[in-house]
Amino acid sequence: MTAPTPMGCRWCGIDQREHAQQWKPPASWHTWTQPTQEQIKDRMRARRAERKRP
Repeated sequence: MTAPTPMGCRWCGIDQREHAQQWKPPASWHTWTQPTQEQIKDRMRARRAERKRP
């Protein structure tokens, strides 16, 4: 599984350009919402770790 982009939606990880309106628990129907700083860091670390895997 690929980690979402660092600036993907706070609730679902979809990029802002592609987002429109999505449904995902617990946010239910929502528009793109900026991720928290902690989410951005975690996503960057996850993507870096995926690149290092063989």
